[in-house]
Amino acid sequence: MRDLRSDRGGSVAVLVALGATALMGAAAVGIDLGMVMQAKRKAQGAVDIAAMLAAAGAGGADALARRSLADNGYAAAAVTVSPGSYVGDAKVAPAGRFQAGASPANAVRVGLKTGVPVHFAQVLGLPKTVPIQVTGTAASARFAALSIGSGVAALDGGVANALLGAMLGTKLSLSVLDYNALLSTQVDAFRFLDALAVGLNLQAANYADLVAAKASVGQLTAALKVAAQGTSGAGAAVTALAKLMAALPNAGALVPVAQVVDLGDAGALSPARGAAGPLVGLMDVVADIAAGANGQNQIALDLGATVPGLLGTRLTLAIGERRQNSGYVQPGTANATVHTAQVRLLIETTLTAPLGLGTVTLPIYVEAAQASATLRTIACPWTAATRRQVTVDAQPGLATLAIANVSRSSIAVGAPTPDLTRPANLIALPLLTVQGTARATIASPTPQTLTFSDDDITRQITKTVSTTGLTQSLTGSLVQGLSLSINGLMIVPPLLGPLLSTALMAVTPALDGVLDTTLRILGLRLGYADVTVDGTMCNQAVLVQ
Repeated sequence: MRDLRSDRGGSVAVLVALGATALMGAAAVGIDLGMVMQAKRKAQGAVDIAAMLAAAGAGGADALARRSLADNGYAAAAVTVSPGSYVGDAKVAPAGRFQAGASPANAVRVGLKTGVPVHFAQVLGLPKTVPIQVTGTAASARFAALSIGSGVAALDGGVANALLGAMLGTKLSLSVLDYNALLSTQVDAFRFLDALAVGLNLQAANYADLVAAKASVGQLTAALKVAAQGTSGAGAAVTALAKLMAALPNAGALVPVAQVVDLGDAGALSPARGAAGPLVGLMDVVADIAAGANGQNQIALDLGATVPGLLGTRLTLAIGERRQNSGYVQPGTANATVHTAQVRLLIETTLTAPLGLGTVTLPIYVEAAQASATLRTIACPWTAATRRQVTVDAQPGLATLAIANVSRSSIAVGAPTPDLTRPANLIALPLLTVQGTARATIASPTPQTLTFSDDDITRQITKTVSTTGLTQSLTGSLVQGLSLSINGLMIVPPLLGPLLSTALMAVTPALDGVLDTTLRILGLRLGYADVTVDGTMCNQAVLVQ
C-alpha cells in the first residue's frame, strides 16, 4: 500500500479524462447558448420588420405585424401589438418616449415571446426550452417640405432680365408673361433630379449622389425644362425656359446641385429613384441657379432710363445666405427651419428737380435679414378617417431702409454696416447743396403659427404673415420722413421742401416696382413671409427603440 501511494504513474490520464469531460460540458452549454443568442437575434429582426411595416401602414397595424411575423416563422408565438404615440424629444427619457394607446397614434411597439429548444444543457439540469422575449418599436417617419419666399406675383420684366442676366453672365429678354409662367408653375423636385441624372450620365446614381454632384447652368436649366415638360399646364413655362436656354452663351459656371435641391432629412433614407418628391417653383429654381452661378460677387446694374419717371437708375446688390427650400424634413431636426436670403441693396436714381434746379439724386439703401419658417408638427393619415395637417411657425425678417450717403463698396457680403446717419446729397449746385436723411425699420414680431390642412397642401395654398404697421409704399414712407437741410443748415425755404417732396412722391411707385422686383427674384418680401407646404411623405417608418 505504501508503494501504491507513492506511485504517480497514470495520473495524467485521469486528469485529462476529468478535464476533457468538463471542457466538453462547457462546449455543449456554449453551443446551446449560441443557438439561443442566434434565435434571439433572428426574433429581434423579425419584430423590427413587423414594427416598421405596421408603422408605415395607414391602418391595420395589428394585422400587418402578425402577418409579417407569421411569414417569418413565428405564427405560433405569443405576439403583442401596441399602437401608440412616439415623441422624438431629446429632453424626454428614452423609456418614456413611447406611450401605448396615446394620441396622436404615430408608432407601433411589437412584442414577441417564444422558446428555443436546447439539447446538451439538459444534462446539467437546465430546462429543455429557453424562453426569449424581444420588442421592437417603430415610428412613422413623417416628412414635410416647406418653402418661404415671395409667392406668386407679377415681375417687372426689365429689372428682372437685367438682374438675372447679370447673375448668369448673359442678356435676357423674357417678357412679363414669361416670368408669370415661371412663377405660377411647380415641378416635382425628384423628376428634376431624374432629368439631371441623364444629363450628367449618372442614371444609376441615387438622389443623394446627385445632390452631391455639380452641374453647369446649362445642364440644370435643361433638366428643369424636361421636368416642366412632364407637368400639366406648363406649356408657357417650358417656352420661357427654352428662351432662357437660348440666351445662355455657353454651359455656364458649375453649381453644386445641393444649392438648388435639398433632400433635407429624407436624404438619410436614400429615397429610391422614381419616388414622389416635394414640389419646387420654377422661378425659385431659376433664381437659385443664378445665385449659385454668381457666387458671392457683387452685382452692379445700370438700368439707365428704362424705369418710367426716372432719368437713371443703378442697382448695387450683394447676396449673403441664399433662400433655402427645405426638402423633406422632420419636426425638431436642424433642417426643420428654412430661411429666405440675406441681401444688401443700394438703389441710386436721378430725376428732374423742381424750380429748374437740375436733377435730384436719391440713394435708397436696403438691408434685409432672414425671414424664417419652422416645421412644428405633421399629422399623417393613420386611418381612413384621418387627414394630413401641418403646422408651421413663420416669422418675417428684419429690414432696414434708409436714404443716406452710402458708398457702393459697402454693399458687400461680410462688410460692416454702413453709417446711415450721413446725409445724402440730393441736389448739388455750385452755391446750393440740398441734403436729406431718412430711415425706416421693419421690425420682426414673434413667430406666428400657420396651419395647413390637407386641402391647403393639395392645392399648394400660400399663407402670409406680416409685421404690424407696415405701410403700403416702402419708399413712400421714407420720402415722407425725409429730413432736409440746405448747405448744412436745417433751414429749408417754404417752397422748396413741399415741391421736392411732391417730385419724390411722384416716382415712389416706380421705385417700389424696382425694389419689389429685385427682392422677389431673390425670394424676399420686406415685412412679409409667404409660406407654402410643398408636400408630405408619410409612407416611411424608422426604428426608434
